[in-house]
Amino acid sequence: MPDASVPPSTRRSAQGPLAKRLPWPNVRRTALTLLLGGLLSACADVSGTPAPSGDGDDLPTPLEPQTAWTTLFNGQDLSGWTSWLPSRGTGSDPEEVFKVQNGELRVLDVAPTPGDREFGYLLTDKRYANYRLRLQYRWDSQKFAPRAGEPRDSGVLYHVTGPNKIWPGSMEFQILEGGTGDLWLLDGTNVTSTVRDPGVRELEYDPLGRAVTTNEAPGSYRRLIRADGVKEVAGWNTLELVVSGDEATQIVNGQLAAQATGLRAPGGAALTAGRIALQAEGAAVSYRDIELRPLAYLRPPSGARVLLGKDSSTQSLGADWQDRRGGEVRWGVQGGVATVRPSGNPQDTNDLHTREKFGDFRLHLEFRLPPSRGGLSEQDRGNSGVYLQGRYELQILDSFGTGLGGKNDLGAIYGQHDASSNEALPAGTWQSYDIEFRAARWQNGQKTEDARATVYLNGQKVQDNVALSGSTLLGDAEAPTPGPIVLQDHGSDVSFRNIWVVPGSETGQTP
Repeated sequence: MPDASVPPSTRRSAQGPLAKRLPWPNVRRTALTLLLGGLLSACADVSGTPAPSGDGDDLPTPLEPQTAWTTLFNGQDLSGWTSWLPSRGTGSDPEEVFKVQNGELRVLDVAPTPGDREFGYLLTDKRYANYRLRLQYRWDSQKFAPRAGEPRDSGVLYHVTGPNKIWPGSMEFQILEGGTGDLWLLDGTNVTSTVRDPGVRELEYDPLGRAVTTNEAPGSYRRLIRADGVKEVAGWNTLELVVSGDEATQIVNGQLAAQATGLRAPGGAALTAGRIALQAEGAAVSYRDIELRPLAYLRPPSGARVLLGKDSSTQSLGADWQDRRGGEVRWGVQGGVATVRPSGNPQDTNDLHTREKFGDFRLHLEFRLPPSRGGLSEQDRGNSGVYLQGRYELQILDSFGTGLGGKNDLGAIYGQHDASSNEALPAGTWQSYDIEFRAARWQNGQKTEDARATVYLNGQKVQDNVALSGSTLLGDAEAPTPGPIVLQDHGSDVSFRNIWVVPGSETGQTP
């Protein structure tokens, strides 16, 4: 935990000397051709794992809404990683400060030596953006001077962009006995977050606290202390990092530890991509199961109709959307983000309807849920929904860390089908839905086939061509006509962005 007030060789911290507290079913061939063609033409623009740089790509950009975990550490060697040590520079590690043994990455599994043990890190060769990083760590027994008497300390650095040095310009997901989950701003990086008291030096993260934007100068360091209740366990601990543009979410053993938006590099530029590093900082530690998954932020393919884009305003939104009575949009829209403006009247909600009506379609949208205070019932935590044809609700709800049941959690077709797995990310993180919808089929006013839907949540299929037996609660009655896409006002300040639709050629009505 660096302290900018003293030289690196004599830094102290609150926790002791020199501690760094620091393929789509049942879609007609014509529609399938349109959808695939659009996606393939847009694949170069998909917002996925690779970071735009001259360093080359690391993982292929997803062409479909399904993403996958990709191994960053193969358990056999250090392919894809390069060491950095102050005395050796880049790529020279004769003592094997970083080595592979029994499928694990061992850090500082070395013989004791006199004097202080220098700090360093193992750095990915590639840069990454818009991803989920997941890994496990376990403390080993050895500790070294100058940290021999201190809590064991390490960390995951992300968005590493500055020159190599002990604490390069980056963000740190702290790994520390008694403090895993803290977020460190290294070498003049800055963030916006919500905290208990914006006026103190050591900020304490509180998802329902007051907003603060840091203003650290290059060469300075600052900590955001993790949320209350976050705990490590003996043995292997699991960390997950979600990096979404210039926003980050840190999760420890399934518990939200810290969140920040407006990540900024020294000098003020948005910090949205960079390398990932694992630290050697005076304590032996092992890592395993290091893997990364792109976030499914798909840009509209050729032929898509953009319903909410980065340039949308309240005025432009009105060209595609209307309120439930056909009037003007009353939601707030800023920077391409539309936020529910609750009516305050459950009997007269301020839902948003597309002016156009659709039969078969492919829909992509991204949403962000507000944090909720403790003690609220499940249905009061960031509640909204997407109504397909205005008839069938795909639930939006803060289901992170909960068990699924009752057919009313995130990813559920409300009242009809639970999600097959809980793929929810914490509130405050941008999440994504990709929906492949086939309208019910009708002949002579009689329904001959149920509507069907396949749903991907955050890149994972959670509904697989399920039949929609009838309208869901509050949905319009089934009919042989196309219907609108509806975003629900359920009293929560849910935000939406990047909404686009590719209509199919079928309406559902058979002559």
